[in-house]
Amino acid sequence: MFDVFTEEIEVQIKTGISHLYWFKEDLRKAWLRSGVAPGLCNSIFSRTGPDSKKLTKRELMNSLYIELRGSDINRRLEVSRNFVRILTEHNNFVPQDEKHRVEIAERCALKLREIIAQQQKEAEYRDLIRNKVQRAKKEDYHSQLLPLRAHFYETVKMDKQKRGYELEKIFSKLMTISGIPVEESFKIVGEQMDGAIKYDGHYYIVELKWIEKKADQKNVASLYMKVEGKMEAKGIFIAMNGFTNELLSSLPKGKNLKVLLLDGIHLTNVISGIYTFQELLEHAISHACLRGEIYCSHEFLK
Repeated sequence: MFDVFTEEIEVQIKTGISHLYWFKEDLRKAWLRSGVAPGLCNSIFSRTGPDSKKLTKRELMNSLYIELRGSDINRRLEVSRNFVRILTEHNNFVPQDEKHRVEIAERCALKLREIIAQQQKEAEYRDLIRNKVQRAKKEDYHSQLLPLRAHFYETVKMDKQKRGYELEKIFSKLMTISGIPVEESFKIVGEQMDGAIKYDGHYYIVELKWIEKKADQKNVASLYMKVEGKMEAKGIFIAMNGFTNELLSSLPKGKNLKVLLLDGIHLTNVISGIYTFQELLEHAISHACLRGEIYCSHEFLK
């Protein structure tokens, strides 16, 4: 079926359908089968022209499309696709009268098949190009991920203070190659921000912690305070060594969830190429929205 509804398709439909049916009652039935509302159908068929004569079949089709253009576009597409289906699937163009120019409907059906075939060919070409671009992006992403992965594994061996700074660089680079807008670490009065990202129309303030101990309530509360002071902001807290049991047992559920908790396993899986950061975020967001839990599992792609 056609992907793009054009003026040429409309002309072929109006010409083809009006010549396919010799009797107006058969045309009326075709309208109803195609999804034209009975009230609209009756209204148009009861109309007369300037000479007080009943409308011709082509005039009926013109009147229908004037009405359809003023209605919901999905309804116009539905009716038009059904008309096209009637014409293109018809295989017995037999005249009902010596004046019945059914061959015109046959030519319209042939032209519609050509238009549909051309649109399908163009759609296949666009899909081919889109797939090539996506493959190229994926290959480029993984080629850029390799040196970042090596950098990350080197960072693991560093002392705790230095690896914290390196983690900010790694995260910023990871967002860049992932196609996620990122703001690097910055300061405002009284606050230090490790960075921020924009995803799906929302800004997320990011807190990165790579300390010997697990992150506790005090650490996460700091991010909550930063998020609360920003218009419609959300937060992502990434604790490389995870979170204390006390924190996990006291996490808020169900209401006003503004912060997502991720740990070193999540980030390592992304850097290792097991899943992308976008896939991780989608999982974490759905976990929070559907389960009311802000700390998500690691097994979601297995």
